[in-house]
Amino acid sequence: MTRKLIALDLDGTTLDNAGRLAPSTINTLQAATTAGHLVVIATGRPDSISEDLYDELGLTGPMINFNGALIHVPHQAWPAERAVTMPIATALALRELKADFHIRVMVAEGKRLLRADHGYVNVPFLPDMPHPTALLDEAGLTQPPISVTMFIDEGALAPLTAAIAARFPELTGKTWGVWSGDHTALEVTAGNASKSRALAYVAGAYGIDQKDIIAFGDDLNDLDMIEYAGLGVAMQNARPQILAAADSVTPTDNEHLGVANFLVKYLHL
Repeated sequence: MTRKLIALDLDGTTLDNAGRLAPSTINTLQAATTAGHLVVIATGRPDSISEDLYDELGLTGPMINFNGALIHVPHQAWPAERAVTMPIATALALRELKADFHIRVMVAEGKRLLRADHGYVNVPFLPDMPHPTALLDEAGLTQPPISVTMFIDEGALAPLTAAIAARFPELTGKTWGVWSGDHTALEVTAGNASKSRALAYVAGAYGIDQKDIIAFGDDLNDLDMIEYAGLGVAMQNARPQILAAADSVTPTDNEHLGVANFLVKYLHL
C-alpha cells in the first residue's frame, strides 16, 4: 500500500451544512487512518474552533489552520510546529484603515489568541465577546498574530483589498464563501502562507510524495491545494472555479457524505 496524505477542508466539505461530522464520515476517516494513511484537516478556521473536530475524528497528526499559516499537532508540543505570523506593529498599523473604511469589528487571531478592537456578538466563526478583558491595542496585543480579520460591508471588499495591497504589500487579503453578504469579511495574513505550502511542509515531514496527496475542497481558499495535490477532489457542491481545477469530483455533496463516499471507493475501504 502506498501511504496517502488526505487533506480535508472542513466547511462545505467534510462537515454537513449544520457544521457537523456525520458518523459515516468519522468511520471512513478512521478506517483510512487504520489503513495507514495520514488524515490532515486543512481549514481556514482557527485552532480554537477546529480542535474539537480533530478530536472527534481521533486524529493524532498535524492540523493546518488559518489557511496554511499554522501547522501544529493539537494538545502537544510538536518540534516541527510552524506559524507564519505578522509583527505586532504591523497588526496594530492595520487599524489605520478604519479611518477610510467602515470596519464593524477587527479581530487579531493566532494560536490560543483572540483580540478584538471592541466587544461584539453574533460574528460568524467567533465566540461572543461582549466585554473582552483585553483588546486589539498596544496593551492587549502582546503576541504576534497569524491573521487580522475585518468584518465589513460587502461593497467595501474590493477597495479595502486594494488598499491593503498598496499600503501593506507584505500582507495578503483573502475571503471565501461563508464570509459574504451580511457576513462579509477579509482575512489578512502574511503573504507566504497558503494551504498548498502547508501541505508540502507536512508531506515533507512525513516522507509523502506530492503525487500521493489527495485534497478535498469546495471554496476559493481551497484552490491552491486542489491544484497542488496529486489528486485534487472538488466537492459536488464546490464553486465553479474549484470544479474546473479539480482532477475529480465527489459522487455526492457535503450534505450527503461526499468525502466518505469518494474515499471508500478510491481507497477500497
